[in-house]
Amino acid sequence: MPDNPRIDRPSGPRESDETGVIPVGLAEFALATDGATLKTSGLGSCIGVAIHDETAGVSGLLHFMLPAAADANGTHPDAKFADTGIESMLDAFRTHGGHPARSWAKVAGGATMLEFDQVPPIGERNVAAVRRELEAANVRIRETDFGGYHGRSLAFDPSTGTLTVTSGDGVVRRL
Repeated sequence: MPDNPRIDRPSGPRESDETGVIPVGLAEFALATDGATLKTSGLGSCIGVAIHDETAGVSGLLHFMLPAAADANGTHPDAKFADTGIESMLDAFRTHGGHPARSWAKVAGGATMLEFDQVPPIGERNVAAVRRELEAANVRIRETDFGGYHGRSLAFDPSTGTLTVTSGDGVVRRL
């Protein structure tokens, strides 16, 4: 196992903030091997994917925006998309001893945020993409909180395996 207990992007390590939380921004992922809480906010039609391997003690959180990198023009971070983001996070996860087939995921997001959203709405397409990508990677989905019309914030506590989902309407769910 590497000396550095936390890594976020393939570019290198990032420390937790003053509260001991590792923040995950839009189109980013982070890993924790020391039980630090991973948090992200601003999930509308985006999806947050928390993955955990209890045996290896490694966890990750991805905040992706769109289903597939092939649908985008230009250069974007891998973590912006379900396909390349999950692949990149799982590559880093494996580097730290995680094994997708013995891991599980908790997933939230995919809201319908705009009335003029595409058909099907981007949130629904993101939900289908995350299910497809995790199944292809042999990661079982343990619990979900999808859809609705409110944004979400997520906090994943690897020490308990709890994903706390706080909805824009004030509802808090613990998965």
